[in-house]
Amino acid sequence: MATIKDIALAAKVSPATVSRVLNYDSTLSISQAKKKKIFEIAESLEYAPPRQRARQSRHQPQLNMALIHFLSPAQELEDPYYIGVRLGIEHRCQQLGIRLNKIYRDLPADEEVLKQMDGLIAIGRYSTHDSKWMLSMCQNLVFVDSSPIEETFDSVVIDPDRTVRMILEQLWSLGYRNIAYIGGYEIIAEFDTPLGEKRRKAFIEFMSEHDVYRPEHVFTEGFTPLEGYSQAKKLLDLEKLPQAVLTGNDSLAIGAMRAFHEAGINIPADIAVIGINDIPTAQHMHPTLTTAKVYTEMMGETAVDLVIERLHGRTIPKKVVLPTHLVWRQSCPNKAV
Repeated sequence: MATIKDIALAAKVSPATVSRVLNYDSTLSISQAKKKKIFEIAESLEYAPPRQRARQSRHQPQLNMALIHFLSPAQELEDPYYIGVRLGIEHRCQQLGIRLNKIYRDLPADEEVLKQMDGLIAIGRYSTHDSKWMLSMCQNLVFVDSSPIEETFDSVVIDPDRTVRMILEQLWSLGYRNIAYIGGYEIIAEFDTPLGEKRRKAFIEFMSEHDVYRPEHVFTEGFTPLEGYSQAKKLLDLEKLPQAVLTGNDSLAIGAMRAFHEAGINIPADIAVIGINDIPTAQHMHPTLTTAKVYTEMMGETAVDLVIERLHGRTIPKKVVLPTHLVWRQSCPNKAV
């Protein structure tokens, strides 16, 4: 639904002018032609005053959406990235007066409940079988943090390849050459073996392109702080410590920094640490964590908006790729080494 700002943009006047025209302010000095144009634009955009919109919304049935999470509540707590996505979904649903039902790792869920939903939002990675099963429950299906069968499903994601390359390009410009990576594997139920992880793949490709790739500097176990700790321990066993370590997420960075602290390794003087996600604790760590910011709450909010678009008639699948940017903090300062 159009707003005063939309009308002002189309009419090339200020929002204040539009407001005064639509409220028939007789003291406003404006040409009749311009006033007529504002009214015509308002009508073409189907503008309704806030009070009228509120009356309309009270007469509209409440929408029902289901959030389907590929993690359990306990697993979600281990990776605050997904908490941010969920909070974004909850916040947007609350704004729009949508009733939200939450399902954690419980597929197949109650079919009768899901068939009554106006939209489904699936967080995480699912097998092709589960994806098609959810679509059979509700046609208005959006995935967050994965993009399966782009010709069929809406999705909201980041570009992990671009994020890793952005980080490495900036580290390279600062003089870092000896860089390690610790991360994890993606596992989807329909496959017998772990899938290659995109962040790890992008790291190897970048380092290989610059002729500095060292296989002994790449570790992949999992994405929890405990696994970050164990992988950092392996780095400490190397004959020479790398200049920097890029971790697949901030939870890994937390574990790695603990291992370095215990070994008396100074961060960033002895080794710089860079994470991905910018979870809330990143700015409260010691030292504070340099990390690539992912707009997780916006990912959740955008997913709700995509469902609304579907309900308003959009039929062409849409993939939304949100940007990331590097937040420089103490664990890797923005200065040449």
